[in-house]
Amino acid sequence: MKIPYKTKIALFVAILLWASAFVGIREGLKEYSPEGLALLRYLIASVFIGIVYFRLPARNHIPYKDICALLIIGALGIGAYSITLNYGELVISSGMASFIISQSPIITTICAMIFLGERLNFLRVMGFLISVMGVVLIAFGEVGGFKWNASITYILLATFLGGCYSILQKPFLKKYHAIEATTYVIWGGTLFLLMYTPKLHHDLLGASVVTTLTITYLGIFPAAIGYIGWNYALAEIPASRAVSFLYFMPFLAMILGWVLLGEVPILLSVGGGIVAMLGVWLVNQSYHKQRLVTEKITTA
Repeated sequence: MKIPYKTKIALFVAILLWASAFVGIREGLKEYSPEGLALLRYLIASVFIGIVYFRLPARNHIPYKDICALLIIGALGIGAYSITLNYGELVISSGMASFIISQSPIITTICAMIFLGERLNFLRVMGFLISVMGVVLIAFGEVGGFKWNASITYILLATFLGGCYSILQKPFLKKYHAIEATTYVIWGGTLFLLMYTPKLHHDLLGASVVTTLTITYLGIFPAAIGYIGWNYALAEIPASRAVSFLYFMPFLAMILGWVLLGEVPILLSVGGGIVAMLGVWLVNQSYHKQRLVTEKITTA
C-alpha cells in the first residue's frame, strides 16, 4: 500500500520535532528538575492542544469510558514516559537516548506475542538478540564500561511505555479524529504530572527565561504538534509500518545534539545505535514477509 502524501508529511513533521525534543530536554534539564520540566512542558501542550481541539469545526461525541481510557493511556504514554525519559537524559546524551527509545518496535512485537499470541520466528529472534547487543554497546560507550547505569534503566522504561502507547491508542484512532484522541491523551499525561506541582514551582523561581522558552517550544511543537502528526499517521497506516520510520529519528537527534549542544558522538555508542537499529529492522522485516505470505495465500 502506497503511503499518502499527507501521511508522509505528518510522519516527517512528527519525527523531526521528536528528534529535536531529545536535544531540548537535555538543555532544559540544566535548570529544571525532570519532574518540573515534564509538568511545565505538558501544561503548555495541554493549553495549546485545547485551543486546537475547541476550534475544530465538528467534534465526535466520545463516551466517558473512552475518555477515561484515553486519559489512562496519556498517564502512561505521556506522563510516566516523560518522567522516565527526563531522568534518563540526565546522564545519557540526546542522540544515544533516541537510539534506545527507537527500540519501541521491539516492545510492540513482545506485546503482540503476549496479548495476541503471535509466534517467534528466526528473524524476530535474531532481531531481538542484535538489538540487545546494540543497547549494551551504547551503555558501554555512554557509561564507560560494562556496568549498568540507572539512566539506561530509565530510558528502557521509557522505551517500553512508548511502545505500549502506540498499541493502546491505535483502536481509538479508528473511531476519533487524531486531534481528539491526542487532546485527551495529553490531558491525561498532564493530570498525572500535576503531582509534581511543588517541583515546578521551585524550578520556576530559579530558571532563566531562555530555558523556560526552550520548554515552551517542547510543549507546543514536539508534544502537541508532534503527537498530532504521529496520531494522524497512525490512523492512516498500520502501526508496524509507522514505527519503521522511527529509524531516522536517532540520527537526526544525534546531529542536532552535536550541532546545538556540542555532544560529540562516541564512536562505540554510535556503532551500538546502528546495531540496535539493525535489530529493529530485522523484526520489522519479519512482519513484512509474513504480510506478503498472507497476501499470496489470500489471492491464491
